[in-house]
Amino acid sequence: MNLTTIYWRDIPAQVTGQDGKIRHRIELPQRFQVAIDRAAMDAGMIGTDEYLTEWRKETETIETENLEQAVAHRADELDGDWTSDVLNACVANLGYLASPNGEA
Repeated sequence: MNLTTIYWRDIPAQVTGQDGKIRHRIELPQRFQVAIDRAAMDAGMIGTDEYLTEWRKETETIETENLEQAVAHRADELDGDWTSDVLNACVANLGYLASPNGEA
């Protein structure tokens, strides 16, 4: 089974899972989309092709018997790990956990 996390820059937005033709998707809570919109606006990217190019996916293959549970577990992990402080710091850094040139 493939488990994919979709990000705008470094901010997660959605978790999807696929096992053959079966798919399951969970969007992270609204605070993540609000943070993405804020960071994109601060970076001057709302409504631009440049904004769209900043979306990326990270996919891993996992062994599980329950696709929905695996997707929900990953979404819960991200929601717990991305506290308001972490999310706000990332927004202040225009969507990056560290600055694009590698500085924290």
